[in-house]
Amino acid sequence: MIKFALVLPLLAATALAQDVTVRQVNDRRTNGHFSQLMIYMELPKLHDSDVAASRVLVSAATDDAGRSLLDPEGHEPELEPNSRGMMAKDDGPPQPAVVTLTLKNPDRKATALKEVRGEIELFMPSKDPNSTAEIAKFLSFSGKPLNHRALKANGVEITLVSPTQLAAEKKRLGDAKRKSLKESGYDGEDLESYVKSYLDSLLTLDQGEVLVRLKDPQKRIQSIVYVDPAGEAKHVSTRDEEGMTILSTWGEKPQPEWKLRVSMKTAKNVVRQPFALTNVPLP
Repeated sequence: MIKFALVLPLLAATALAQDVTVRQVNDRRTNGHFSQLMIYMELPKLHDSDVAASRVLVSAATDDAGRSLLDPEGHEPELEPNSRGMMAKDDGPPQPAVVTLTLKNPDRKATALKEVRGEIELFMPSKDPNSTAEIAKFLSFSGKPLNHRALKANGVEITLVSPTQLAAEKKRLGDAKRKSLKESGYDGEDLESYVKSYLDSLLTLDQGEVLVRLKDPQKRIQSIVYVDPAGEAKHVSTRDEEGMTILSTWGEKPQPEWKLRVSMKTAKNVVRQPFALTNVPLP
């Protein structure tokens, strides 16, 4: 492996003084859909299990043929969950953290990356104990707001919507839709048919899905998971509909004894550090 010094001026209390190691370079120099350059960087002084998510923000990247490897139409990457850390065994030796960045293809004549620099952003929940909320037997709070000091500290509100509350909300939305359609000239059977069709597709939950009212004005929530009695975390996906949020585990139904874990980003647990690589050989 090729080791490069991390360009690291002190970054307040959350700075991490360490080196970065290029673990692997995947170069797909083709014209196909999967053409890209991926660099896996290892942070040897950090444990993989301590990093819940990461992203690499690249400010400059060029190969030795002079081509810029930045995509001018690309979007800023999101924090990607660390699946390796979630699958780490408690009884195994700690593994170093690994982050990944994706760039455009180098020139076909290029033999090395002349320069790659930017910032590594790490989401490390353990650095702020007030950023993780765990609610035991969360399903028992149906119809009520979830109460936890970490939620309150981060301005997050989550209320599980009960079947009664859902029925009342669908009635309210149905009445509003009926009024709107009447004003547009619909009446009689056509009106009721449109309203029924609207209600049939409205806030319809699949097996195992949970409906909540969620307020997160500062966009603090990084992840929501269910935790079973054995401690296994089950990833929860979210989608918004009519001002509410649907929690889904792809068909797996949450059980009464499960916990709900909400991890939130704060000034203490999101760590940014600059990095710079030079003369990285291409495969």
